[in-house]
Amino acid sequence: MEQPSVFVSFFLDASRPNAEGKCLVKLNIYQKPHKKRYATKFHLTKEEWSRLNSAKLRDEDLKEMKKKLNALQSKAEKIIENIVPFSFVSFEENFYNGTVEKKSRMLNDWFNDYIKKLKANDQISTGGIYQTSLNSINEFKKNLQLQDITTTFLQSYEKHLAGQAKSTSTIGIYMRNLRTIINMSIAAGLISQDKYPFKNYEIPAGQNVKKALKDFDINHLLSYTPELLDQKKALDFWILSYLCSGINFADIISLKPENINGNHLYFYRQKTKRTKKKDLRPIKVGLNPRAKEIIEIYKNTDPSNDYLFPVLEPGLSAVTIKNRCQRFIKWVNKRMLTISQDLNIDSKITTYAARHTFSTVLKRKGVPTSFIKDALGHSSVVTTENYLDGFEDDVTLEYANVLTNFKQPAILTAV
Repeated sequence: MEQPSVFVSFFLDASRPNAEGKCLVKLNIYQKPHKKRYATKFHLTKEEWSRLNSAKLRDEDLKEMKKKLNALQSKAEKIIENIVPFSFVSFEENFYNGTVEKKSRMLNDWFNDYIKKLKANDQISTGGIYQTSLNSINEFKKNLQLQDITTTFLQSYEKHLAGQAKSTSTIGIYMRNLRTIINMSIAAGLISQDKYPFKNYEIPAGQNVKKALKDFDINHLLSYTPELLDQKKALDFWILSYLCSGINFADIISLKPENINGNHLYFYRQKTKRTKKKDLRPIKVGLNPRAKEIIEIYKNTDPSNDYLFPVLEPGLSAVTIKNRCQRFIKWVNKRMLTISQDLNIDSKITTYAARHTFSTVLKRKGVPTSFIKDALGHSSVVTTENYLDGFEDDVTLEYANVLTNFKQPAILTAV
């Protein structure tokens, strides 16, 4: 059976003109009934677009652009000829050679290509963070090229973000994401190393906010039995996270019965299993009786669902799984807030606090940092140390008093 014809054309996306009134030219690939459009590095006004297709084109700049667009169309058509049967995925892999078009120097192209790869790798959250970073940069200045990212630009952009009352942590995230893109473009040979903008710029680093609970508050939670069933369930899952090496809720809902072997739980962190290819080892958790009891209460009873807990089911997309996880976390956090108010606990009890509390309690008990590192699934002790909470106020005060706590010297009396 002969495959449907594939047509190549260009499309002016007039929906979002830039500050100069120019719109992005997109490559249009159509195979009935499917159509996909791909961004190019070219921008034109509506009037220029109309003139570009005129039979009597005299503008030299537009003539040059038309040549480049024709070359781009020829490249696409040659690639399509060799893809039988045609596949948009195969076209994209060949057209971009696994990355953004090598000649593109537009910052947007590099960001969008990386975001696309992250999402294809089911790294939905990370892709979303990069998209937010790109949106912020475009809000500051549009249509930037790679060479526009200079040390001066970074300083101006940081000042802009600070003026928007962005936190130091947020500014740091945006800057690190931008640095990743610039490093990729340097690796591709589009920017020389001596033009590296981050060489003389220091990315702001926010102070880690401690989220671990005090021992007194933890005892309250472990011995508390809420009257409402939904509050009990929320507390039980919070305690399960705390007891199981501070396991993230994304990992909890992804567990399957085979992750449990006797008195131990083995799992790979969802956050790292797609990105950490070398030395990928499962986290091993000893299950104490309280953790076993919680698992037994809430474990899945549907034989057609192979997840340990009935939050997910087979066949869900990465986006759906992410949304389910966020809703579950929000559901738990809302009820933990009520519980903290009932117990007069000042600290904010969130699912994230369970992880920090686990690591900090072990630290207070004198457990080696190397063990805590492995329990959390960290690759570096430095990362683990950032997780660990500071000493409690009474200990800090005790150490301060040591400075003046000396024995009085014996008073010598004359004989």
